[in-house]
Amino acid sequence: MREQDRGNPLAASSTLNRLELGTPESASSDRYKRIAADSEALDRLLVDLFLESYRKPPRKIWLDLDATDDPLHGQQEG
Repeated sequence: MREQDRGNPLAASSTLNRLELGTPESASSDRYKRIAADSEALDRLLVDLFLESYRKPPRKIWLDLDATDDPLHGQQEG
């Protein structure tokens, strides 16, 4: 959608999964997880991209995290 993204491939879910599960120690020897991410750099990147999406960065950012592990399909309450 963005002009700067046109012609640049995006990462597929399998690539993102390898980034999430790969570690620098195992990247050279693991056949399926040969890439490893710098998690601190990714954190900074996500914040920077978020802030760049605004003309004027918000004064506060609310993170609403829900770590509840509720199975939904077929076991809905009520």
